[in-house]
Amino acid sequence: MNSIWRKHIAVWRNRLYLYPAPDAMPYTRLFWLATGLVTLAALLFAGYFIFYLTGRHDAYITSAEDLGIMDQAIWSTLHGQLFHQTICNTVNDTNCYGFNGISRFAIHFEPILFPVSLFYIIWPNPKTLLVIQTLVVASGAFPAFWLARLRLRNELAAVAIALLYLLYPAQQQATIYDFHAVTFTAAFLLFTLYFMYTRRTAWLFVFAILSMACKEEIPLTIIIFGLWSILFQQRWRSGLALVLLAIGWIGLEYFIIHIYSPVGHPLLISRYASLGSNPLAIAKTLLLHPYGVLRVYVFDPYHQLYLRILLSPAGYLPLLAPWVFVLAVPGLAVNLLSADPNMHSGFFQYNAEIVPVLIFSTIEAIVLILWVAQWSGGRLQAWRRKKTASGDNPPFSTRARHLGKWVHIVLLVALLIFVMSSVVRADKVRGAMPFSAVNIDPFQGATQLSPTFQWPQTNAHIALAQRFIDMIPPSASVSAQSHLVPHISERMNIYLFPYADDRADYLFLDVTGNTYPLISSLYIHEVKKVLLGGDYGIVAAQDGYLLLKRGLPSTRVSPYSPYRGSSDVSNLLPDLPATFCSFVRVAPQQVQHPLQATFTSTTASASMKLVGLSAVYPGVFSLNAGSMQITTYWKVTAPTPFPVQLLALVTDKNGKNHFATNDFPALSWCPTNTWRPGTTISVVSDLFLLRGIPNGLAHVSLALLPATHPFSTIMDEQSWFSLQVVNGSGISTHETRALQVATISVVP
Repeated sequence: MNSIWRKHIAVWRNRLYLYPAPDAMPYTRLFWLATGLVTLAALLFAGYFIFYLTGRHDAYITSAEDLGIMDQAIWSTLHGQLFHQTICNTVNDTNCYGFNGISRFAIHFEPILFPVSLFYIIWPNPKTLLVIQTLVVASGAFPAFWLARLRLRNELAAVAIALLYLLYPAQQQATIYDFHAVTFTAAFLLFTLYFMYTRRTAWLFVFAILSMACKEEIPLTIIIFGLWSILFQQRWRSGLALVLLAIGWIGLEYFIIHIYSPVGHPLLISRYASLGSNPLAIAKTLLLHPYGVLRVYVFDPYHQLYLRILLSPAGYLPLLAPWVFVLAVPGLAVNLLSADPNMHSGFFQYNAEIVPVLIFSTIEAIVLILWVAQWSGGRLQAWRRKKTASGDNPPFSTRARHLGKWVHIVLLVALLIFVMSSVVRADKVRGAMPFSAVNIDPFQGATQLSPTFQWPQTNAHIALAQRFIDMIPPSASVSAQSHLVPHISERMNIYLFPYADDRADYLFLDVTGNTYPLISSLYIHEVKKVLLGGDYGIVAAQDGYLLLKRGLPSTRVSPYSPYRGSSDVSNLLPDLPATFCSFVRVAPQQVQHPLQATFTSTTASASMKLVGLSAVYPGVFSLNAGSMQITTYWKVTAPTPFPVQLLALVTDKNGKNHFATNDFPALSWCPTNTWRPGTTISVVSDLFLLRGIPNGLAHVSLALLPATHPFSTIMDEQSWFSLQVVNGSGISTHETRALQVATISVVP
């Protein structure tokens, strides 16, 4: 009986022994040509993204989360505080544990930041992080090329796989969203896979350690790598050593996190609170309720969409190699099980560790398809021999071999064309290339909405920010907006507004910029509360920028305020310098889509002339994801006697009106009764979504009414200004009371 079992085990061991030591390939001229092509592609990738990312930083598109956080943490390490950070989002973060801040080790275990911090000795700048990250990610093209060359036995095919890695949208999204140590794993884990496959043990452990040093969940992936090596390579010692190393690493990281965490455990574990309060409870839920977990976290439509986003760039080929795709299970589980929707959105840094497995499994799927074709050809050849009873006919065998060789080449080329076309199509939707559709950055809001790719650009407003920064002492504590934080984050106490807006030495704000983490209305309320609260006074105010200092005399209520006696500060207008509202004034030549339309109040006491209008929106408007932004241009002949508000509404296919938005933030700071005659004013809506609109064609229109009109009756057409259109593409609707802005096609 024992001999029978040993025989069965031996059979299965042989069947699972899929990856013996690879046969070496000669370094021919074709190899060096292919290496040169991969090097050129990696350099082009690195050059493009370095200039693009540093350009985003210069254009104030980078964010407090996470470039500001990482810059402060690394800078502070060289100034006596180990990965010290004070930046956090008080609205929905779980890591705001005091104004003195915490160590990053309380949130993530990223010891790779120690060697990264050494570069700050030479160049202490957030751009340093962006350059290093891009160079590391670009280097991943080489192990992708080497691995594909050995598996496909073709240098030029391996070049295509290297391009697949460089073009993969999930990898590009990880690269462009500021700096994160885990993004390094896109390259480090590919090096680990290559050295594991080629059985180069020393380098395998070097890159396994580098990978684990990037984030706390990577040891789970390394454990799977070790078990996979034991099972499919029968490398018991090195595979078991990998497993033990990863388990020991997990113990080390939880010990370190326990020391630095103010609650004794990782602060981000709350993302998995629905599964359990600690890692053991989470593991118990996964083991005892697998069907429920799959139903909620995998088969849910939004989670399936996430999986399609990951797999579609490779044409779903990774699913044909499940014995390799299984290596991605830890990374997928971390994202799918999280309560944070960003982690399974297909954007951000969370997918960097999954991309290497997708590349390897794509290679293996191609190998499998080629093997099946070769095996089928051999079976067909054997059948034909048997049918003709001609034995081993040399001419026939020669023809069959030539035919099989051509079939192999044609099939390989077809598969590579299929994969490359799939990744290019995916890149158009979710990539970060010049031909990609421009997606809205959730951390940048309306400032990033554009129908076409735009290279990051600076302007006079952005250049003005540096003058305000120069007024802030290096040792002062500052609470600032998201896009301003990375430019002043090299200090011990820097906060993401509104955090610490009642105790920081300075507040640095830009009412024209991204208001994250607050929505526009709450942001306006908070800023006005600070301005009128008595604790802060104005150091400088110009073009939408505000620099406030604690202890200076506070601002008074403006005489132009429509609600001077209101107890709600949102209704009050602070008395700001005239230079503050320069951001709404534009030159006449800057007007887009000129037209002439006049809105007149029912009493004829107020009149406004619209001279231009543009709207940015998708052609097909999805109620789940579609968004719109409207820009209006006004020629001022005289200020209105009372402030006027703008209303965007939608008329559905049935003729019913729906409220869209009246959120035009500039009017909260520069109302129409303060506009100077002879100027051209630009007023932009906040980014808004449409809800509750029936499928089909719908029309978006613009109406005007007094700012003091009650919101409860804002859709009463009788309260809207009358409208006269002289010329332009707009269509007057609603009995000449609203101007049609756009026609959209609404889909589910």
